Amino acid sequence: MMTFKMCPNLLSLTLSGCGHVTDHDIVSLLQRCGRLRRLCLENCSRLTDSTLQAVVTHGHGLAEVRLDFCRNVSQAGLQVARERRPELRLSADRSAGMIPDSLPDEKVPIRRAMQKVLLFS
Repeated sequence: MMTFKMCPNLLSLTLSGCGHVTDHDIVSLLQRCGRLRRLCLENCSRLTDSTLQAVVTHGHGLAEVRLDFCRNVSQAGLQVARERRPELRLSADRSAGMIPDSLPDEKVPIRRAMQKVLLFS
């Protein structure tokens, strides 16, 4: 994820299914790529409301952000981002309504994980 250090003029970025991308990575990206206009993050399971906060704080050039299927993004986080950046086109299809995973650093006991699998199978 450190490739963006070499791309300060990056205008658009799409990451799909990148389970290794963290909130910290997105903060770094937004701090280094001030010309970024469009950020699409789909099914990035480790992203949380901290990414939304980074968009508000560091994503001044952003016109569009998509956080589709990012299950650890909450409705409350989306609402705050929309209030603070009303001009931003913010999409989060099926994100806040999904059952969240554990926090990225939280270790999930096997029993809880199995209950989740059995519940949805």
